[in-house]
Amino acid sequence: MDFSNAFASLASAVDIVSLNALCVFFVGALGALIKDISDDGGLELPNLADGKFYLGSLGGMLIGGVAGLISGDSFIGALTGGYMGYGVIVAALGKLETKAVEAAADIPALIEKIAKKNKVDVKLALAVAEAESGFNPAAVNTNTDGTRDRGLYQINEKWHPEVSDAQAFDPSYAAQFFCDAVKAGNLSWWNSSKSKWIDKIYS
Repeated sequence: MDFSNAFASLASAVDIVSLNALCVFFVGALGALIKDISDDGGLELPNLADGKFYLGSLGGMLIGGVAGLISGDSFIGALTGGYMGYGVIVAALGKLETKAVEAAADIPALIEKIAKKNKVDVKLALAVAEAESGFNPAAVNTNTDGTRDRGLYQINEKWHPEVSDAQAFDPSYAAQFFCDAVKAGNLSWWNSSKSKWIDKIYS
């Protein structure tokens, strides 16, 4: 058996498959580009905004290219896959973003519910959370000693080692932690931000 001819044939087949996959990817990217232009009325160039880099239409083309590869080997299938796949993925991402915004909006309502249940001043609970984290349950502040303040109420890992990261970043747990501390007479734990929240309680 002539192995040199076999390897040459295999290499040739791989080259053909790779070239075909590349063509399918670009056709899928073209489908996504057509969809993007039809939705937005034009191309969106990559840009830098608010310290973040956005791929613009290029990102949509990458999504479409992958969708085209998944759709099969035919160019028509790749074009359709890129066009449809782009729309489906963008819609899904939009829903995730909407849910994230809704979840963020629900944080004050969650704090209010837990504060009322514990008979803790709602205005106090809201004011401290806003001052400490801006209602961001994932907020982290690293102190000069290397320890971290975590979550809505910035629960310090050194002074509260019994509170895990999962608990500290859980908004329900954090709100309950705050209420328990207030009822136990430990509001002073948040004295470092007192100047930011004290006036809001009496406003």
